[in-house]
Amino acid sequence: MVARPQAVRIRGWLILLGLAVAAALAPTGARAQNLTYGELKFGVMKHDAAFLGGREKGIDLNPEVIFPSPISDAWVAAVPWWLGWMIQPKPTLGGAFNLSGFTNQYYFGATWTWQLVGNVFRPGDGITLGYFFGPGFNDGQTTLIDPTRKALGYNVLFREALELGYRINPVWAVSAYIDHVSNAGFARYNQSLNMVGGRLGMRF
Repeated sequence: MVARPQAVRIRGWLILLGLAVAAALAPTGARAQNLTYGELKFGVMKHDAAFLGGREKGIDLNPEVIFPSPISDAWVAAVPWWLGWMIQPKPTLGGAFNLSGFTNQYYFGATWTWQLVGNVFRPGDGITLGYFFGPGFNDGQTTLIDPTRKALGYNVLFREALELGYRINPVWAVSAYIDHVSNAGFARYNQSLNMVGGRLGMRF
């Protein structure tokens, strides 16, 4: 079952997510711009970060493909701005492979990416915000068998991720990244995994 400290951490994650969405929904003068192009991402992350209640060890390698959004800018231009920010999701496939023999993940879902501000240090750069949601599949333990590993409840979990990035130029980007997987309390055990790290992105 979900321990109280873990519930506090999950609430903190949701608050952070809410602030991120609020930033994306800024008033017209500073409104975020949808970024709909495809990207190849590669990340290196701390697996099950200790400051978020981690127990498992090691580093995760995180390859990811984000495909261009199937929703065109012309179609979005015909809807109100308060809908337009959320109707250009990008299909996403990825994985997180642990180098120390702990839980591996595979996932698919949708990524939304916004440019919050552009031309920060030079023309063509920008600060971006990304959000992912979808199912994650893992090879971790589901019950309390090994005390060095999390009891995840299921091998299919909800996965959320938040990414704050800097577009160096129209092709390359770097970012800080955090993801969270759990079963949202649908199983007896729900000891979530939380990964934190950095990623390099290349537009295609």
